[in-house]
Amino acid sequence: MNDLDSQAVEAWLLSFVRADAPRGESARTCAAALFNALGQPQDRVRAIHVVGTAGKGTVARLVADALRRRGDTVGLHLSPHVHDIRERFAVADDLPGWGEVAEAAAEVRAAIEHLGDEPTFFAVTAAMAYVLAWRAETDWLVVEAGIGGRVDATNTFNRDDVVSVVTAIGLDHTDVLGDTVALIAAEKAAVLTDRRVAILGPQSSDDAVSVVRDHARVAGVRLVEVVARGDWKLDAEATATAAVAELVPDAPPSRFVEQPGRDERHADGSTTWIFDGAHNPMKLRALAASLASEPEPRIGIVAIGVGKALDPCVAAIAPAFDRVVAVTFGSAPGPQGHEAAAIASAFERLGVRAQPAPNPAAALAAARTDEPATIVVTGSFLHLTAMREVLQES
Repeated sequence: MNDLDSQAVEAWLLSFVRADAPRGESARTCAAALFNALGQPQDRVRAIHVVGTAGKGTVARLVADALRRRGDTVGLHLSPHVHDIRERFAVADDLPGWGEVAEAAAEVRAAIEHLGDEPTFFAVTAAMAYVLAWRAETDWLVVEAGIGGRVDATNTFNRDDVVSVVTAIGLDHTDVLGDTVALIAAEKAAVLTDRRVAILGPQSSDDAVSVVRDHARVAGVRLVEVVARGDWKLDAEATATAAVAELVPDAPPSRFVEQPGRDERHADGSTTWIFDGAHNPMKLRALAASLASEPEPRIGIVAIGVGKALDPCVAAIAPAFDRVVAVTFGSAPGPQGHEAAAIASAFERLGVRAQPAPNPAAALAAARTDEPATIVVTGSFLHLTAMREVLQES
C-alpha cells in the first residue's frame, strides 16, 4: 500500500469481512489485543462511548458536532459507512486524506501481524479511527458501538472518565444479544461498568429503563436520564446535549445536522428522494412516523438483511407506503438481503401493493412510474449505497 493507493487500502480493510469472523467475547478479546499492540490509542484522550439499538450513530455525530462548534477537534468512529469507508474514522470535521489513511493502515497492519488471531473488520476500522485520532492529536474521541456493548470491540476503554451514552433499546441482533428487551438492555448496560457517569436517552421500554438503572446503581454510576421530546431528532439532540454537558458545560447545545443515510434528502425534478438506513423494527417505526406528512404517493424501495426478522420489519414500515418495490442486496461472505419476492409478499400480506425487482436498476425504473412522488429508499445501509449508485448513473 502506498500513500495514494486508496483502492489497495480499501481492499485490505474489506479483506477482514469474512464468514468465519470471531463473534462475542472472542471478538472483543482479539480487538483488545490489537489495541494493546497499538499502545491503547483509545485511551489517549477522554472519550464518549455511545451504545443502543436506535439513534446511536445520530447521537455520536451530534456530540462530535457540538464539540467542534466549541472549537475542539474530534476523532469520530461510526458504523456502518454509507458513501465512503472513511466515514468510519473521521477526524476533525472531515474525512481523512487517503495518504493519512494508508499510513494508519500500515501501522494497524503491522500490529495485526503480531496477533495470534485475526481481528474482525469492525475491530480493524475501530483501530483505524483510534490511530488516526491519535496521530491528529484530537481533543476528544467519540465512539459508536457496533452490536451490543458487553462484548463489543469498542468496550475496551481503560479510563474511568469515559462518558457512556445509552440510546433507545429494542429488539435487534437477537441471535447474539438475546430475545427480550431486558436481555439486550443488560448487554448494552454492561458498558457502564467502571464508569463514573452515564446518559440514558429516552426509552420506549420500561424493562430497558429498569435494567439500565439497576446496573448503574450496582456499578455506582451516576445516571442522567433524558426526558423524551416525542420526536427522534429532538430525542437525539437532547441526549447529545446531556452528554456534552458532562464533558464541557459551556459547549453549545446539540442540533440536528445532515447525516449520510439518515433522513438524507435529494430533489429529482418533482420527486423527493429520501435515503434512510433504518434496518430494524424500532428504527423503521420511527421512520414511518416521520414520513406521515410527506407528499403522496409515497413509494418505498425496500431491502432487508437476512439477519433481520422480515415480518416485524415490514409491519413497522408498511403504514408509510402507498406501494413498495422490493429488492435484495449483497453477496457472500458479506451481509446479504432477504429475497425480493419474500419482501414483496410480506408487504402484500399487510395490504400494501408490492412488486419484486431483480436488481437496483429495475427497482429504480419501477419506482419512477409515479411522478411527482416521495420515494423512500430504506431497510439497509448497503441497499442505500447500491440504489444511490444507480440513481447517479440514470
